[in-house]
Amino acid sequence: MNISEIELKNGLKIIHDYIPSRKTINIIVAIKVGSRHEEKIEHGLAHFVEHLLFKNNSGRGIDEIRKEIDRLGGELDAFTTKETTYFTLKILSYHFVSGVKLLSDIILRPRFSEEEINLEKSVVREEIRMYKDSPEELVFDNFFKASWDSHPLVREILGTEKSVSNFNKDLVISFYNKHYKLNNMIIGISGDVPSKRIEEVLDFYFTQNTSSKFLISSAQKPPKYRPKSVFLKRNFEQVQILWGTEGYVPGDPNRESLALLSVSLGGGISSRLFRELREKRGLVYSVETHILSFKDASLFGIYTATAPQTVVETFKTLAQEKEKLIKEGLSKEELDLAKRQTINSILMAIESPSQRLFYLIDSYITYGKIVPWTEKIKKIRKVTLEDINSTIKDIFSKPFAMSVVGPINSQHKEILKGEV
Repeated sequence: MNISEIELKNGLKIIHDYIPSRKTINIIVAIKVGSRHEEKIEHGLAHFVEHLLFKNNSGRGIDEIRKEIDRLGGELDAFTTKETTYFTLKILSYHFVSGVKLLSDIILRPRFSEEEINLEKSVVREEIRMYKDSPEELVFDNFFKASWDSHPLVREILGTEKSVSNFNKDLVISFYNKHYKLNNMIIGISGDVPSKRIEEVLDFYFTQNTSSKFLISSAQKPPKYRPKSVFLKRNFEQVQILWGTEGYVPGDPNRESLALLSVSLGGGISSRLFRELREKRGLVYSVETHILSFKDASLFGIYTATAPQTVVETFKTLAQEKEKLIKEGLSKEELDLAKRQTINSILMAIESPSQRLFYLIDSYITYGKIVPWTEKIKKIRKVTLEDINSTIKDIFSKPFAMSVVGPINSQHKEILKGEV
């Protein structure tokens, strides 16, 4: 693997993962805009614009885009997060130029029409309704609200039916022009294409009107942790629970220690919570721990789901395991197993060109540089039992936020609130 960074004169940043003799090429275009960058009136626009770019663009309608992808034998996709919008393309190496041209037409040469905007508003409203029927999505979104109050990071990526209904052509164009600038993008390319060829092709196709001013991004304050309990009564089969606290921001020396704690506590079938809640007590089908990480903020959470009649027992078991962990800490055997799991997971992930490319891009977006995975592995290996037990005391001494979604009653609320 030969990884290099290229910056064109127009401000476009390229990360090149040169893999000789590979027949396929992965291209990822990352635009540094997500739901956290929206104004109140723009709520849901990052995701909405991503949808619109697959409509009529510079004469390429959606049917022509689909035909071109089939002609190239490629795979094209896009998705929006709270901080970034991604466009991904996988093609055979000899279609590299055609693939770059297709992406540039889609991303840089949109033709927004009132007709397409109104049609897509109906589509996204249906997507929002579908999301409201997903208990797991709701419990995670409410966990952000329970932790960070009304900070922009709390906003749902899709927006609301009301916010989407109010979108118009002027708002769409203004948002697009503000964020879809070459110096606000990073393009990752992996495969058998030399750097010089990449520079030539992208310099030709990824161009913009020079009269457009470059984006000057305003600094956004990180969220303040204000933990509370958020309950949402819905007629689902199970009650979803997400219970957690503030984590460590990127660059914090304790992040590796928390990652290992997360794996040991709820990162697999040998984890403490899986053994206790599922194998020993039969209360849940699955239980997981999550580190929800952003550029300037992080949360640590424990997620599970159970029947209404076992909600209280499930949560009391979680609380007992928390106290047990504070009192006894992790054993050396648990720490060693968590290290092996984590390192193996990293090594297996970087075998995938697309996952490796995502790692490189996200590393650059978060840290302003590429952090080699070898460096990450070294940090993981250096974590001691003293480090992790210190992290346990720090994390579990903080106040916890709670999100609960499902068929709950007033008794459930009172008991769960009392445990927090």
